[in-house]
Amino acid sequence: MPSQKIAISAPQDKVFDYVADITKHGEWGNPSQKLHVEKASEGPIGQGSTFRSVGQQFGRQEDTVTITEYTPSRRVVYESEGKAGHLRHWFEITPSEGGVQVEKGFDILKAGFPFVIFKPIVTTFISPGALKGDLDRIKAKVEGS
Repeated sequence: MPSQKIAISAPQDKVFDYVADITKHGEWGNPSQKLHVEKASEGPIGQGSTFRSVGQQFGRQEDTVTITEYTPSRRVVYESEGKAGHLRHWFEITPSEGGVQVEKGFDILKAGFPFVIFKPIVTTFISPGALKGDLDRIKAKVEGS
């Protein structure tokens, strides 16, 4: 399960609220994916919340996203399911001097196209850079607001 870490100079609650709001994913995800996410379930964001995601990656991708673990201010795990497969993404947020450390990771639970073909390449070579890019954009958004 690849992961990356970054230090962010912001309060823990602010960082957590931003990454746990899956509708913000389009702001910090890979810009070439043109991702749009909307909340599908009623009520506040938390464990069991569902979202609909539409983006461009190897063609049009439509996914259902569900928060499967939610520990306020600390950890959020969400899973996406669509033609690319069943993926798990997670954020772990811990206090550090001057702010927080954010770790982001993901795992391919069931590969669809193109992951079924390229899984070793994706997890070994592409993922670290993609995760770092996500974290850099999150840092810029949270510290800039």
